[in-house]
Amino acid sequence: VEVEKTTDFTVLFLFSIGITKGKWGTLLNALLEFKRDYDRNAPLAEVLPGVADGAPETYGGLGLRDLADQMFAQLKEARQTHWLAEAFSTLPEPAMSPNEAYQYLVKDQIEHVPLEKLANRVLATSVVPYPPGIPMLMPGEKTGPADGPYLGYLRALWAWDKRFPGFGHDTHGVENREGVYYVQCLTKGAS
Repeated sequence: VEVEKTTDFTVLFLFSIGITKGKWGTLLNALLEFKRDYDRNAPLAEVLPGVADGAPETYGGLGLRDLADQMFAQLKEARQTHWLAEAFSTLPEPAMSPNEAYQYLVKDQIEHVPLEKLANRVLATSVVPYPPGIPMLMPGEKTGPADGPYLGYLRALWAWDKRFPGFGHDTHGVENREGVYYVQCLTKGAS
């Protein structure tokens, strides 16, 4: 049984042809155990000790249901699913082809730009949030305005990662350095 993909509201399990009743039964038991832990608001130190020990100032004294409620509230507050839908239903503005942008990358005519200064910059590399694992922005495309869908979605992911250590997002092309998101862009004037 492989946990293939997870999103904010789904988990995909892959069963191979040779899966046995014992293996899928173990998965069902684990899910039922999780539900019991959620219902009784089991302490995170008990059910997720690695996460609780990694950020005691954030998770100390919290139960599983408490954490789930905070996570759901964060999704709503940051409008994460809204920004995701907007980002993937809007076409970015190309400044040049990916090949042309790559030439700047090879010549090291790039800079690491923090999220708060990323508006209307031209990317040197792709930005690929996972999930869904599809490029949101390609090299040579502009990031758009500060209040646009691409930066709105990245800000929502950043806010989540900051609030919930140990549950961070995997976004290819974004480097999280001590809580600050950086993206490789062409140096100003290069485009």
